Amino acid sequence: MLKVVLIGFTAVFLALLAGNIKKEYGFIIAACGALIIFSYGITKISVIVEEVNSFEKSIGLDGEYIAILLKMVGIAYMTQFAVSLCRDAGHGAIASQIGFAGKISMLIVSIPVLKALVRTIGELFG
Repeated sequence: MLKVVLIGFTAVFLALLAGNIKKEYGFIIAACGALIIFSYGITKISVIVEEVNSFEKSIGLDGEYIAILLKMVGIAYMTQFAVSLCRDAGHGAIASQIGFAGKISMLIVSIPVLKALVRTIGELFG
């Protein structure tokens, strides 16, 4: 985590310095810093996947639901990353639309879970 904080502080400091020269330079440096931090986080996903797989095996849960959960988490993180970049660049309207599209995508991905939930409720009462 210390690496992430140092990269973040360095990117912000350089973006502020370069932003005084030309605003575009500051944005490019900030975006590069965000991408470096994002790529660092992506490398840690294998640990999460291994833990989720062991959890799945221990409770006997269907792998389809875990895959859906991981997709939803991925959509949420990618959406938040894109929204933050757009807002930092001063494009709030685009950021709002990306956030909306991310929410719709998560809803679409979760449809199998909703179907299973409705089916289970139907079996309990039917």
